[in-house]
Amino acid sequence: MDKIVLLKMAYSILEKVTPTRLDCGKLCDKACCQGEDEDTGMILYPGEEKLLASQSDWLIINDLEGLGPLKKLAVCKKPCPRSMRPLACRVFPLTPYLTEDDILLVKIDPRARGMCPLARTMDKKELDPNFIRAVRKAINLVAKNHEIRAYIYFLSRMLDEYEKQPYFV
Repeated sequence: MDKIVLLKMAYSILEKVTPTRLDCGKLCDKACCQGEDEDTGMILYPGEEKLLASQSDWLIINDLEGLGPLKKLAVCKKPCPRSMRPLACRVFPLTPYLTEDDILLVKIDPRARGMCPLARTMDKKELDPNFIRAVRKAINLVAKNHEIRAYIYFLSRMLDEYEKQPYFV
């Protein structure tokens, strides 16, 4: 199925859910929305730059060099319209993960530990179950596209390497 159609459907699934029943941005002063520089942001799913290209008043889309199917990075210049958040923002602090045996999972993103209090324990029990269900549904949907599935596989191997690194508090 067309990746743009799938991404729009995923956006819709995730439109009204958040990681907690309360505004989790109050826990960390919206740390995940604070772009420190042009290299800090959220990696876009394949094709997502087409959906966000018209958002130049609040968003910069940078090219990523040498990261396989991870080609674009969204960097916020100012607060975004929630309805236009990239998919990685909508699922944060979760991430899709494709095992070596091609099993698609959703897990706490280990890269979120440094900024997200909800990710520090690496326990999904702290998240709203409705959010987790919506993320699973959205990720299973977009993973039907072979290009997005390849992206998730590559991202998963990158996360495997990331998790091998020591974590310091």
